[in-house]
Amino acid sequence: MLNIDLIRKNPEKVKEGTQKKGYDPKIVDRVLKVDETRRQLIGEIEKYRQERNRLAHGEQANFAKATLAKGKKIKEMLRKLEPDLRAVEEEFNNLMLQIPIPPAENVPPGKTEDDNKEMRKWGKLPKFSFKPKDYISLMEDLDLVDLERGAKIGGFRQYVIKNEAVILEQSLLRWSIDVLVKKGFTLFRPTCMVKKSALEGTGMFPFGKDDSYPVDKDLFLSGTTEVPLMAYHAGEVLEEEELPKKYAGISVAFRKEVGSYGKDVKGIFRVHEFWQTEQVIICKNDEKESLSWWEKLVKISEELMQALEIPYRVVLVCSGELAAGQVARYDIEAWVPSQKKYRETHSDAYLFDFQTRRLNIRYRVKDGTTKFVHSLNNTGIAVPRILIPLIENYQQKDGSVLVPKVLQKYTGFKKISPK
Repeated sequence: MLNIDLIRKNPEKVKEGTQKKGYDPKIVDRVLKVDETRRQLIGEIEKYRQERNRLAHGEQANFAKATLAKGKKIKEMLRKLEPDLRAVEEEFNNLMLQIPIPPAENVPPGKTEDDNKEMRKWGKLPKFSFKPKDYISLMEDLDLVDLERGAKIGGFRQYVIKNEAVILEQSLLRWSIDVLVKKGFTLFRPTCMVKKSALEGTGMFPFGKDDSYPVDKDLFLSGTTEVPLMAYHAGEVLEEEELPKKYAGISVAFRKEVGSYGKDVKGIFRVHEFWQTEQVIICKNDEKESLSWWEKLVKISEELMQALEIPYRVVLVCSGELAAGQVARYDIEAWVPSQKKYRETHSDAYLFDFQTRRLNIRYRVKDGTTKFVHSLNNTGIAVPRILIPLIENYQQKDGSVLVPKVLQKYTGFKKISPK
């Protein structure tokens, strides 16, 4: 959520940022109009309440009848105005939830991933002495996945992971946890069911509500581990000395993938449920510190990809691809030989105080005042998606797939061979 003072002082900038992200800028005008009505009502109600307090303290004790009549009038006015204010406040809060944070100045304009800006590449693209297979063929030949029965059991975009692929998935998750813990992250296994307030607080609602699975009226399956990790401190005031908070979580996530129809309809790239490890940073309300953590987080993901020895590139995501609360985001994209292109495996974003205003997470500074903390998040490892570049880049002529060296102590095997 944005600070209303920012919207009042810079409406055109907020409109421009809203439009760059693909939202209707008219929402800003609606907020300002409702805000004006709200402020007028607050002023009127405050005036009547002050007058009521003066009457109650006997400032007009010599005019008992006049005081009684005036008090009755004030009571009637407040009875009329206070419900009006509550209704306007509700409308105001709902509208405020719909305004995205403007993207950073260096974010490239654009609408799709084709407009993202490449920042750097790492690794040599594999050169095969044989005709390489795509990951679906490889995994089916090695009896690692069953898409047909997965769809039979759970419907569209569902899958069954089998045999060594199960161990490989678990090894990737455990390995990423070990790396993050060594880097000083506190480890969590948070809930995968979250309240509506947690989804609104993290900016997933109202923007992505259609992409979520409801469990009950006020309970939903989380679409990312980021949600419960951020909601962990909702409504709290932290001490400055506690910051930064470095959290790493592991959980299952669920997404309807609304809006992605026709994209990656077969396979395990875009699925309804997956496991992931996630990194979350809660730091001081300081732009330089947020930017510093943003760079540190992407380096961590690059270290993971380099340890796996998977070629990748880092892109700066364009404005139209940013989520509502993201000021800027790096994506790491791994090379997928069968598709002859890079595909996204990690997303590293900073959000300033967009989430923390909504979640009301603050910290106390030395002078006793409080500020909203800043937040950042980044993927650790997401499975099964990471299996796609891993399996394709490590495939061998005989149809086997090698296991990256860094994972072999976790898997207990070095190769997945044809049965």
